[in-house]
Amino acid sequence: MKDKILFLGLSLSLYGVALALPCLLFNVVPIDASGGGLSDPNDVYAMKGIELTFFGMIGLLFLQIPAIGWFANPLYWLGCITLMMQRYRFSAIASLAAILIGFSGTFSAFWFNLPADSGGVSELALSQFLLGFWLWLAAPGVIALVSMISLLKQSARLTASSN
Repeated sequence: MKDKILFLGLSLSLYGVALALPCLLFNVVPIDASGGGLSDPNDVYAMKGIELTFFGMIGLLFLQIPAIGWFANPLYWLGCITLMMQRYRFSAIASLAAILIGFSGTFSAFWFNLPADSGGVSELALSQFLLGFWLWLAAPGVIALVSMISLLKQSARLTASSN
């Protein structure tokens, strides 16, 4: 049990650091109806994890496709809770689903620009993943790994006790 609490603490620390660090780097692209305006290559915006968490919820309300990645957050928390409840199979499934949904939803932002302002003057085009993004995905990765190891240990104990 102490090991699980230690790894849960590690996972929560990764998650907390990911919220504080820049996660995604966007190019700010002006929307020009005439098509004559070029964007400034230095006009970039690094969005922190806490901003992404907030804007992900708003993006869901406005049906933005990349906001699907936000669903990784409740799946991660579900994985943490079920790990502590010793429901290792469910914890592993929830954590792996968090990784897949978080990566694929966020990766889709390479194809779907996001609104950058309320006036419709510019859009955010994802240009790269930053350290915070990878730490955000590592948090459910730790939970998934611990859950799978605990599941294997549990099945080995059951096999040994039945013999």
